[in-house]
Amino acid sequence: MSIKPKCDKCNKELEEFGGILLSPPDNDRRVIKYHLCINCYKKVEELLISRQKLETKK
Repeated sequence: MSIKPKCDKCNKELEEFGGILLSPPDNDRRVIKYHLCINCYKKVEELLISRQKLETKK
């Protein structure tokens, strides 16, 4: 039986792996791992890039 993870953003089953997003560690050094499909990964990446561009203009 193989594991079929789902995207934690859109909840679709992952046909191909897109990416993993890790939270900052809590006080017990635990992190939350989020699986992302390729489409949701691209959306998160676009948000990060656009924010970087805004911060470099300041």
